[in-house]
Amino acid sequence: MPYAGPIVNPPESGNAPFWQYGYVPSLPMGIIGVTSFMLISGPHLWWFVKKRGVRSVHCLFFFACLIEALGYGARLYSHTHEWSGMAFLLGIVVVQIATILITAGLYKAIQRGLKYMPDGQRLSPMRIRSMLTVCIILDVVWVFMQIAGQYYWCAAQASEIVGIIPTFALGTSTFIFLAGNVLQAITTIIIFVFCMVILKRSSRALTTISPETTLPHIKPLIIQVMISLGLFFVSLIMRIAEGAQGAYENAASHEVYFGVFEYLPIFAIIALWAIRPLHRFIFPFGHPRHHSQAPEIAITSANSAAEQTTKI
Repeated sequence: MPYAGPIVNPPESGNAPFWQYGYVPSLPMGIIGVTSFMLISGPHLWWFVKKRGVRSVHCLFFFACLIEALGYGARLYSHTHEWSGMAFLLGIVVVQIATILITAGLYKAIQRGLKYMPDGQRLSPMRIRSMLTVCIILDVVWVFMQIAGQYYWCAAQASEIVGIIPTFALGTSTFIFLAGNVLQAITTIIIFVFCMVILKRSSRALTTISPETTLPHIKPLIIQVMISLGLFFVSLIMRIAEGAQGAYENAASHEVYFGVFEYLPIFAIIALWAIRPLHRFIFPFGHPRHHSQAPEIAITSANSAAEQTTKI
């Protein structure tokens, strides 16, 4: 369905000739978004300051909260400045960039958990550092594809109104946006499968480790990561539905869908890691220094037992 809303031709400088969201962003949604993400950033800042060994993860979540709040602030500005092109661009860019920090935090949580497991590298289907690097790079590429698709779609829609030649046609721009979301959804599924493999291998590994060895709670940690990935996947499905239906069809033209399927899953991920922070899984019994020796203790004990067996 083509755009059928209000049009200003020619638009004022810095404004678009049409409502780019397909609706006027509501005041309550903007206020809720800004307030909730600012409030939930507090616990992550607290864990970042107080808990060593997990600061990188909570730092990522903390800045994701700030960026999300900035994005909803841009939506709040669009409530009274419906034609503002800069507010729309800022809103779509920062809200999606925040998801890069969130997924990076989840990947880093996996890496931190496996670090304190004896022979944790073998629990992962690929090298942990390589997985972290590759997945973050892929997410950056996919997110910028989504941003570019939305930007070029708006430019193409505006070009039809004001009568200029667009960089990309409407169909091509929609395809770029849709492809970015589909590829990111595939990446999320792959990481989810990796988590299932880690969960299965960790169950076997835990049966061979001495009960006296201090270990992270790796299984609950991986389950929480999988729950977070599932919530993130819901938001991607919503974006895929928007791209598949079209910019002014049912999914994209009703803000309630955005609130339920995009705002709530992302906020739930951030809130989950604020309530159940990473240190409770990795360092459940005390100071990180105590746990950093756990793999070495396990290996030393195993070597000593092997030497005694050989002497006998």
